Amino acid sequence: MTGPRIGLFGRGRLGSAIAAEAGEALAWAVDQGEAPPGPADVAIDASIAVAVESHLAWALETGTDLVIGVTGWSLPDLEARVGDRIGVLTSSNFSLTVALMARLATVLGRFAALDPAQDPFLLEHHHRLKADAPSGTAKTLAAALMAGLPRKTEWTLRTPALHQLHIGVVRAGAEFGTHTVGLDSPAEVLELTHRARSRAPFAQGALRAAQWLRGRKGLFTMDDLAAELLDPLFDFGGKS
Repeated sequence: MTGPRIGLFGRGRLGSAIAAEAGEALAWAVDQGEAPPGPADVAIDASIAVAVESHLAWALETGTDLVIGVTGWSLPDLEARVGDRIGVLTSSNFSLTVALMARLATVLGRFAALDPAQDPFLLEHHHRLKADAPSGTAKTLAAALMAGLPRKTEWTLRTPALHQLHIGVVRAGAEFGTHTVGLDSPAEVLELTHRARSRAPFAQGALRAAQWLRGRKGLFTMDDLAAELLDPLFDFGGKS
């Protein structure tokens, strides 16, 4: 790829996929406990939750934009720390197709709101080693669905009361990631499924996020990038 020189925190499954996709644009890749050997235009954090804070501190100190794609981390004062010093983009899933699915999930929620007999549900399946359940992607899709369905106000993994969102979670095998958002009614079922065949879409999306972020200041999510690329797809014109 052409564009910014990429620094990479993490040599795990996602980090390895990002390194493979980055090719000659990769300035360096370090693992836990290793210091970056030099500068980069944008760094991507694909490491572990406990390392995010130190990587952010490095990015702020060096003035390096940072893309965070780590699971299970939390920094409540992130926005205040970042301010307008650097650009930081966070995401639970870098696939643009998943970003499109989230927008379609909101549309499904709005459609379900027209008929109380339409019950939404969400299913997700990941490999046996994935620690978080539900996944960050499942939570993102659940929030998108609920945004379009004000009559249903919460989701749960436990047996839900009426008008809560059912989420089914499977951790088995070597599945990269499959997510299904659906509507079930007495006479028909509608399902929308995203199935990852490899980690390449996530790696490609992370690199695209790094390109987009370079030179911007403040805190962003993948949704900000997706808004520029995907929202025009939902403009069907209209009668004047």
